[in-house]
Amino acid sequence: MALLLIVIGLVGCDRGGGDTGEPPDPPGSETCGGFLGTPCPDGLACVDDPSDDCDPEHGGADCPGVCVDDPPTTMCGGFAGFPCPDGLECVDDPSDDCDPERGGADCGGICVEPTPKPPFCGGFAGFECPEGLECIDDPSDDCDPKHGGADCGGICVVPEPRPPACGGITARPCPEGLTCIDDPGDDCSPPIGADCGGICVAR
Repeated sequence: MALLLIVIGLVGCDRGGGDTGEPPDPPGSETCGGFLGTPCPDGLACVDDPSDDCDPEHGGADCPGVCVDDPPTTMCGGFAGFPCPDGLECVDDPSDDCDPERGGADCGGICVEPTPKPPFCGGFAGFECPEGLECIDDPSDDCDPKHGGADCGGICVVPEPRPPACGGITARPCPEGLTCIDDPGDDCSPPIGADCGGICVAR
């Protein structure tokens, strides 16, 4: 009888789907996104996989991701003006039809991580940008350097790539498929300055 009970117990354990000896999948192991745009199951959100070398913010449009718990969205704003928790900012909810810029003064919003502000530059003290960045006027303030604001503060941004130079005294040609035009960013005018440098643009 004792032997029979032991056999029954072993069979019951085997049918119970217990430990199979294989480690459970860690959270966030399910892949998503990538070239096929594989979605995550309900309740999970697709984020970039930090363990690979593919960066969607630097040219990796088809980077695969991993599924993680989708945090609940915190509502804010609206008629009651609900604030966000500390460290978050309220932005318009892109999933609704209410537009605060088109008469929707009481539109509800969602709380998100604030966008990092670019480094400050210029101003009265003439602060310089870190290497590789250039200082432009801050479009979010009311100071306009073209209308009397000589000491307007600016922000540091990645400079836009300059088009290839052409023309000038050496008559540099453009690469194939591009046309040389006068450079609108300089003070040289071709009718007066026969040797003005130009820039190459697509036509």
